Amino acid sequence: MAKLMSYYRLCPLIDIKNLLGITEDAENGNIIVTLGRNIAIKYRLFDQKQLYSWRTKEKYSSPVHYDKKLGKYVAVFNQTFIRIWQDEEESLDKVKKYKFNQPINKIITHNGETFVVFKSGSVYPLSEVLEIRKTFSPIQVLDTKENIKDICYASLGEDLYVLLFIKTEDSYKFFWTIYSNYSKNKFSQINLTLNDTHLLGYDLFIRDRKAHLLTIWNDGKMYLKQLIREDREQSNVGELFGVIDGISMNHSVKMLPLDHNYIAIYGSEPSEEGATLLIYNTEFKLIQTKQIHKLYTQDAKIWKTYNFILLPVGQNLIVVPFSLQLEQLVSLIGSHKPTQSKLEPDIAFVTEYEIGHWCGKDEIIRKGKKTPKALKNKLKALFKDGCPDSVIIEQIIPDILEQGDVNILMHTLKYFTDIPEKFLSSILQFSLSVNENNFSKNTGNFYTNLPKELLPHERVSLLDKILVRQFSDIILLPYLRNSLTVDQAVLLLKYLIYQLSEDGHCFAGFGTTETEQCICMWMSIVIDSNYQKFILSKDSEIEKILMQCKNIVLKHLEIVDELKGLLPVLMKVKDGIEGKSCVSETLINNSYSIEIIDY
Repeated sequence: MAKLMSYYRLCPLIDIKNLLGITEDAENGNIIVTLGRNIAIKYRLFDQKQLYSWRTKEKYSSPVHYDKKLGKYVAVFNQTFIRIWQDEEESLDKVKKYKFNQPINKIITHNGETFVVFKSGSVYPLSEVLEIRKTFSPIQVLDTKENIKDICYASLGEDLYVLLFIKTEDSYKFFWTIYSNYSKNKFSQINLTLNDTHLLGYDLFIRDRKAHLLTIWNDGKMYLKQLIREDREQSNVGELFGVIDGISMNHSVKMLPLDHNYIAIYGSEPSEEGATLLIYNTEFKLIQTKQIHKLYTQDAKIWKTYNFILLPVGQNLIVVPFSLQLEQLVSLIGSHKPTQSKLEPDIAFVTEYEIGHWCGKDEIIRKGKKTPKALKNKLKALFKDGCPDSVIIEQIIPDILEQGDVNILMHTLKYFTDIPEKFLSSILQFSLSVNENNFSKNTGNFYTNLPKELLPHERVSLLDKILVRQFSDIILLPYLRNSLTVDQAVLLLKYLIYQLSEDGHCFAGFGTTETEQCICMWMSIVIDSNYQKFILSKDSEIEKILMQCKNIVLKHLEIVDELKGLLPVLMKVKDGIEGKSCVSETLINNSYSIEIIDY
């Protein structure tokens, strides 16, 4: 699934209109922000640290790019010349100029190499035109009266797709080309018009190993048009791809492909009192997640670098981390409100049907599990409506936790398999804090040398049922950060340490290795989600617990290393027992032998 994380501020903006662009640096996690006409700064994203800055008296006219083939930085100045420099340069005014006879619109990067897009519309590799720049004359693609309003580009293997947007009074005109070893500056033209609608946003979108023009119009409809080499001039908008709601259609919309299944969309809120950033699932045609911002910036651009979306909000540049995981349809069913598609169907189907029940009147059996009696009527209604586990959990868990009924909670955990991370965190917090009087004392479970804070023993049984659940650590982490107190986090760590000790036990249905992997995973996410609280507390008890975590993990790693050393010997012994001749020869010189005596 897709998820937008909490955003943070990277840097203040000098002027939003002069923010030329954001590009990736040589080192993973670093970006280059061309903040204005006279300054570009390199930042490290994870700690927002400024690494380098490059100032110039002459104006940048394109974002600064890192050319991997040259191992240097490249930018266009005053639309007439290019400079190439190393990291250490601070003032660029003394760096050599490479002046061109024809004006340059901008530079772009494809597979680590810099390409130059001229005002005429033609595209060339920098390495090809650098040495012949004084005599070089680019191909004239556009009419002299036409100006490039925007450039979109995308890489598909070795091919570079370049899309030029030209706005005219009566239509939207796109010129596009594929730059490859076999095709250079052979442009096709697309003229888009739709009755009573106007274009709000567009971008190149790679899907099924093919390039498409994706457009969104002020009626909320998105259209997808495949770019085909043979079509030299086209006018249709393509096929209807989807319908977007949740954003205002009175202002421009920015689209940013994240991969072949997801698109980020930025626009004004329907109330026009703020901005919305959302991720649209192109496979299931629905909005996967969205984030609200207080200010909307008209005609603002958004950028994707690594797993981050960057966009201006007010006078600041913010960073929005995101995660994309393999989507499962079951997790989407019932988890989103139906979208009003606004499409008028030609035919309406009305179907009446009855739902047949083959179970007994007093018992609903689901995968061999009996429904908790206290929830039977409520669950029966939810099952009848076809609600998935995630929706049912959302309906029943808050009431169970409020009542403090551990018995029903245990039955619920046994019955349902799909528990969202939000409620998994709430259940975990409840199990660590609920009074011991709420537990029944007849479960028969007994654990040796259990820390007294974890008593009664039934609390451990409840914790075990929670810890074996599958979850996404990226989604669970913020919920744990907000729900667990420092004391609860420490108590959970104590239990995890206990589980890795000699007194620990295997989780139900888990072997020793699986149990230890599960414990280490939980130990990691508990520390990650609460490290700020731990650091600020400066509590010696917390420091002691963290050192115990470290030492017990290191001890297990040492044991694993020792077992690795024994593995070859054990394999030889195993092969010797199985009677493999090639192994028996290698054991001739050993100081022991294995014999089987038959009576």
